[in-house]
Formats: sequence, C-alpha cells, structure tokens
Amino acid sequence: AALARLVTEAAAEAVTSGGRFALGLSGGSLVTLLARELPPALSAAPGADPSRWLLAFCDERLVPLEHPESTGGAYRVSGGGPRVCTSSSQEGPVPP
Repeated sequence: AALARLVTEAAAEAVTSGGRFALGLSGGSLVTLLARELPPALSAAPGADPSRWLLAFCDERLVPLEHPESTGGAYRVSGGGPRVCTSSSQEGPVPP
C-alpha cells in the first residue's frame, strides 16, 4: 500500500501543478502489487487524475504490447491496466 500511495501522491503533485505524470512500469511481482493496491490509492487521491498519466511499460522481452506475457499485457490481464489507463494513447513500450 505504501508504494501505491507514493505513486498517487507523486501523480497528484504533478497533475495539480498543471502537468502530466509519467511512470515507467516493470513486470514481475509489481503487476500483482499495483493491480491490487493502486485502485484504492487512486480513490483516496482524487487529484491524481489517471487521465493525465503517461505509462511506459518496460520489458526485456521482444513481444507485442498486447501479448499477455509482455509487461503491458500482464497489467491488462491482471486488471490493473484499464483501471489506470483511460486511453491506449497514454501507454506505450519503452524501446530496448
């Protein structure tokens, strides 16, 4: 819960100062943690406005973003991605 709070606090600070919040996401156990903890943290921080986020999925595998084994795919399968991303234009892979 502490990581999700830290993320939403940083997002709220960036958004309320008139900017966007950019976040690089890795896979692994972070997917499960954020899928579980980020939605409640976002509910508690209305200033964090997910529509102002830019997500970059960091992945060492060379698979399409939509593939369930990609980092982006793992967030979608877990249910974490759609709750955070409101548009596919807010997300993208980080080139190797």
